[in-house]
Amino acid sequence: NKGLEIFKKNPGGHLGYVLVFIVISSVTSFIPFLGTLIGVVINPPLGVGFAIAAHKQEKSGSDEFGNFFRGFDYIAQLLVANIIKMIVYVIIALPLVFILGFSLISAFMTGDVDSIMESSSQIASMGLGFFVIFFIYIYVAVSLRWTNYLIVFHKYDAVEAIKTSWKLVNKNWFAHLGFGVLAFLALMGGVIALIVGIIFVIPIVAIADYAGFADITGLNQDND
Repeated sequence: NKGLEIFKKNPGGHLGYVLVFIVISSVTSFIPFLGTLIGVVINPPLGVGFAIAAHKQEKSGSDEFGNFFRGFDYIAQLLVANIIKMIVYVIIALPLVFILGFSLISAFMTGDVDSIMESSSQIASMGLGFFVIFFIYIYVAVSLRWTNYLIVFHKYDAVEAIKTSWKLVNKNWFAHLGFGVLAFLALMGGVIALIVGIIFVIPIVAIADYAGFADITGLNQDND
């Protein structure tokens, strides 16, 4: 509800930024290998753009379009945090690599449909083992999900932000998972709605996530 309320105050800015984000992501995705590296660098700053713009809007009433790009002011720590998280996810996936070999990674990196289907069938043959790895990944991903917000809004360095996100989220982990599931269902609904719907859903979900973070961490309170 809060996400929708904030969105309604500046729908043009948020929708415009979604389109810019989509264009940038699409262009970089077409660049072999280098596009992946570019994405690692620019996606975290771009991803927090909705939250920063919403925060500026709530605190000072500013709706300048440039606010969406203020995440690049924190690009160094965001990049470090993103690399650390990627390393953690790779470590979690190592059992799959050892069992299936590097064909799994190469299949997804190249986007070859036949290779992906073959790798998927191999994963399915792992049965319970795959689901254990999958749930570990989900647990870690949910636990680290507020890392970038802590870097931007509370000026934490990458390591401290990761540690604090873990502590904060695990105070009520299943509520965070529930939000993630609802957000995923909303995004899927946007895709079903002739793709156009997702342009509206993305900013509302992103702002809603910011609103929860601001409430829990006391971001917008006057006292310390």
